[in-house]
Amino acid sequence: MKDIAIYKLLRVERALERLGTAVSRLEAATEGLGTDSAHVQDGPAEGEQFELIQAELDAVRADYEVLRSAATNAANRIEEKIEALDNVVQGATA
Repeated sequence: MKDIAIYKLLRVERALERLGTAVSRLEAATEGLGTDSAHVQDGPAEGEQFELIQAELDAVRADYEVLRSAATNAANRIEEKIEALDNVVQGATA
C-alpha cells in the first residue's frame, strides 16, 4: 500500500512540475509585451485580445498556485498517514 501511495504522490509531483514549466513558458512568451505596444502596433482589437490573454494567464498562475498548495498539503497528510500506519504495523508485529 505504501508503494502505491508513493507512486501516486510522484505522479502528482510530476504533473505539478509540468504545469509549472508550462506556466513559466507562458510567462516567458509574454515578457516584453505590453498592452500599450499591442494597442499602438496592431490596433484596439488586438490590444483587447492581448489583455484577455494576459488576464487568462494571470488566472492560470493563480490556479497553479492553488493546485500546488493543495497538492503539497495532500502529500504531507498522506505521508503522515503512511507513517502512522507503518508505526501501527510495526507495533503489531513487535
